[in-house]
Amino acid sequence: MDRHARQARLAGIGPAGQARIAHARVDVRLDGLAADVAARYLAGAGVACVRVRAPALADGARAIDASVRVEVDAGLEQAEGAAAAGELDLRDPAALDVARGALAALRALRASLGEGS
Repeated sequence: MDRHARQARLAGIGPAGQARIAHARVDVRLDGLAADVAARYLAGAGVACVRVRAPALADGARAIDASVRVEVDAGLEQAEGAAAAGELDLRDPAALDVARGALAALRALRASLGEGS
């Protein structure tokens, strides 16, 4: 069974959407835990290529799916704090980083499906 078959059965994605995700190239413009979460989510979703700012982040994404191409670009521009965090109001810094990473990944997936953020 295809690793992403269950995801492709979702009404909002479908086979065509999963194909678009499989061809997507996403830049993760975050650092730290937020970037790690985003890169792992994107790899798990099956994007074709994830570009990150640090080599350690590449290892985490590759651990999720070795078939995903992960590129490291230290010069990748970092996202602005408020834009990267969205409208989240979490008090624990680690929880905020996890939420920021997940939000960034989900926004990138929606963009690859042709939906707004």
